[in-house]
Amino acid sequence: MVDLHWKSKMPSSDMPSKTLKLSLSDNKSLPSLQLPFRTTDISHAAPSVCATYDYYLRLPQLRKLWNSSDFPNWNNEPILKPILQALEITFRFLSIVLSDPRPYSNHREWTRRIESLITHQIEIIAILCEDEEQNSDTRGTAPTADLSRNNSSESRSYSEASLLPRLATWYKSKDVAQRILLSVECQMRRCSYTLGLGEPNLAGKPSLLYDLVCKPNEIHALKTTPYDERVENHENHALHATHQIAESWIHASRKVLEGIADAVLSRTFEKAAEDCYAVERIWKLLAEVEDLHLMMDPDDFLRLKNQLSVKSSGGETASFCFRSKELVELTKMCRDLRHKVPEILEVEVDPKGGPRIQEAAMKLYVSKSAFEKVHLLQAMQAIEAAMKRFFYAYKQVLAVVMGSSEANGNRVGLSCDSADSLTQIFLEPTYFPSLDAAKTFLGYLWDNNDNNKWI
Repeated sequence: MVDLHWKSKMPSSDMPSKTLKLSLSDNKSLPSLQLPFRTTDISHAAPSVCATYDYYLRLPQLRKLWNSSDFPNWNNEPILKPILQALEITFRFLSIVLSDPRPYSNHREWTRRIESLITHQIEIIAILCEDEEQNSDTRGTAPTADLSRNNSSESRSYSEASLLPRLATWYKSKDVAQRILLSVECQMRRCSYTLGLGEPNLAGKPSLLYDLVCKPNEIHALKTTPYDERVENHENHALHATHQIAESWIHASRKVLEGIADAVLSRTFEKAAEDCYAVERIWKLLAEVEDLHLMMDPDDFLRLKNQLSVKSSGGETASFCFRSKELVELTKMCRDLRHKVPEILEVEVDPKGGPRIQEAAMKLYVSKSAFEKVHLLQAMQAIEAAMKRFFYAYKQVLAVVMGSSEANGNRVGLSCDSADSLTQIFLEPTYFPSLDAAKTFLGYLWDNNDNNKWI
């Protein structure tokens, strides 16, 4: 039986009007909770397979661009640089879709999905820029050009190398590109600077030095795959761009997670919560990126899969997505956030397995005092939910695109216990059992509090 009597009383001034008595009478039994079992130990695919994946996407060259440090005083450069490069790759993806000569391709839906993806990327970029300006340590460090100081009478600032301004002049993409520019204008309204992609910039704000940060020419130099001369397939460049976008966001997300660890260590919990919610949004964005596979022509894609020799073996348990080493590391980093809970609650883990963390969490939820800690804990659980949704959705996309047999790695007739690592991820128990137990028992206490009945 778990002892739920508090060791210290909560101040009455911090309690809601209908006070919850945090104890259980002897004649009421506690709800039973299943003890959490060990989480699945995931690992990337075979080294040779991962190396082939990196080679196809030209990831060594991309990583060199991601990790280049051109602005030492700009703390957010490691995060925003790969994100802006992902955005630029998406502009190229839009031009690929609009240039596709195949009459059987669903050009209209392709265009809508790419535009939606661009809009959601801009939304996250704006949030990160806004959070950057709210932080005194990073405020004003972004490399920008102030139009007013340059005595310019123009209210526009254009990137010379980005594809977006050129797409805004091409008859096939003019309407889409102009809507994207308006999205940039709207999303960046709360920021002290704008992106400098040709958006109206009606407020005349400083403009980010987009070409120096993003390096569009170097990004577009990586648009070809090593197999272009041998593989004649229109889905080749679509697949290549899709995974380059995903890898760029995965890399940026890992950098955000590193900042979360530093924020928890420095006790800046509100900043850590903001970063956690950014990671949650990135997981949702990654699911949207993976959904682009659903738009690829089935015959062309499966032919490309054969041309690239992409297949799973019967004894392999690593899913296709685990050919990405960065995705595996991102998943592990998100899981490891659970180790920050005792530090946040300022409670040591009971070596005997007692409910110290659970009780501290219940006190925190009820007291309403350290609300920034509640925000952080909620955001950490939001990451878990978004991550598991991603892997569940990925498995469904894999089955639709390749067929269920291939998606399961040709593991026909195996039991649930021997399921692939992808399935095990979204079926495993919560990474935060103490928080889960705290909410379970807190809900039970409210349910058994007769003073709280309204009906």
